[in-house]
Amino acid sequence: MKNNSRSKAVDMTQGPILGKLVQFCLPIFLGLVFQQFYSMVDSIVVGKYVSADALAAVGTSAPMVQLLIGIMAGFNLGASVVASQYVGANQKDKIKPTISTTAITLIVLSLFITVIAIVFAPDIMRLISVPDNILKDTVIYFRIFSAGCIFLAMYNFFASFLRSMGDSTTPLIFLIISSLLNIGGDLFFVLVLKHGVDGVAYATVIAQAISVILCIIYVSRTNEYFQFKKGEFVFDPQLFKSILRMGIPSSLQTGLSSIGMVAVQRLINSYGSVCIASYTAANKMEMICNLPVTSMAQGLSLYVGQNIGAGKTDRAKKGMWQSMIVCAVIGVVLTVLIYAFGPNLMRLFVNDEDIEVINIGTQFMRIWAPLVVLHGISSIVVSFLRGSGDSLFAMISMFADLLTRSVMAYIFAWSVGLGFMGIAYAIPCGWGMTVLIAFARYFTGGWKKKAVTGK
Repeated sequence: MKNNSRSKAVDMTQGPILGKLVQFCLPIFLGLVFQQFYSMVDSIVVGKYVSADALAAVGTSAPMVQLLIGIMAGFNLGASVVASQYVGANQKDKIKPTISTTAITLIVLSLFITVIAIVFAPDIMRLISVPDNILKDTVIYFRIFSAGCIFLAMYNFFASFLRSMGDSTTPLIFLIISSLLNIGGDLFFVLVLKHGVDGVAYATVIAQAISVILCIIYVSRTNEYFQFKKGEFVFDPQLFKSILRMGIPSSLQTGLSSIGMVAVQRLINSYGSVCIASYTAANKMEMICNLPVTSMAQGLSLYVGQNIGAGKTDRAKKGMWQSMIVCAVIGVVLTVLIYAFGPNLMRLFVNDEDIEVINIGTQFMRIWAPLVVLHGISSIVVSFLRGSGDSLFAMISMFADLLTRSVMAYIFAWSVGLGFMGIAYAIPCGWGMTVLIAFARYFTGGWKKKAVTGK
């Protein structure tokens, strides 16, 4: 059967390197923008139309929400690297069983995580020292979000595998639809039905569910690799091992990063709801700053996967260096924007009378902004390692980031006496550590024998 979706695919094993990467990464970037935008709308709606405490409740649950997202997205990213290497190596008979094995694994995993998260939500929030005045709302938001974990997992599943085949446009279309539905749902639940944090959580889950349904309808009609005949939707133990080898480190990488942020969130919570609200808004801006880099990094992993699968190692390496230059330029631009418009950016999340939140958040952002270029460099090298098949060391590199960031946050805040701002100084320390470790791995060449295709 002809794969109709191939018209949207990008063959990244030939042609101009940077042009191919930009063509492939632009839809990923736009998708991340929309994803972050509707996450921001959650915060903006509750911050402006409910209360600053509601904003703090959404913000203080963010590390645990990111943990769920990280586990699902990381596993999917690792599994899609396996598929991208098979695509590059033209081993098409491996693609369908890779897809079905990943889908079965994700369904079981997401249901398990959902049950755990819902049952133990109050204990989890007490563990990270959520203040009593926002504990109830935080638990409500986290439980509702967790109930939609399977939709989160399956959207990332479809998006990751379509990208591994060179199609980054289709996931963008469905994410835009989901984003618009989420924004409309936020406004409807909060402004019309007068709900609080539960309203924005319901809107998110509903939007994700609709997005997954649309993905299923689309791929079942247009992509041969998602059209399963009797006996084709299988669980392959051998492929499962390859998927685990790539998926677990990627999942642990993002998951452990979130766990590290949970430890930091505990420290943040000790400074009260004003600092929590300030950090929530400033952290949203950090995530926005990361979007161009994250999209380039995600695209690079699949670019490297295809080229390593095709035996074009030198082309894969050139793509890494060109991507790094682009991210360095982006980092300089973002630094200038944060210094110039810091207070205006904070006012997106709170009302003008919340001047203390605006001032603290602006100061927080301006501390890490000058070194944001380090984040771009570290993300690119780590993504190269992941795309080459060296997922374990990619995880180790990012683990160094979270460990350094977490430890230095407590040192700067308590031992050095910087208080809440010590958390901001710790952020670039983590980026710098990742750069050192990832480059050490790259130059020693340990990644060269990690491809699942053997090329």
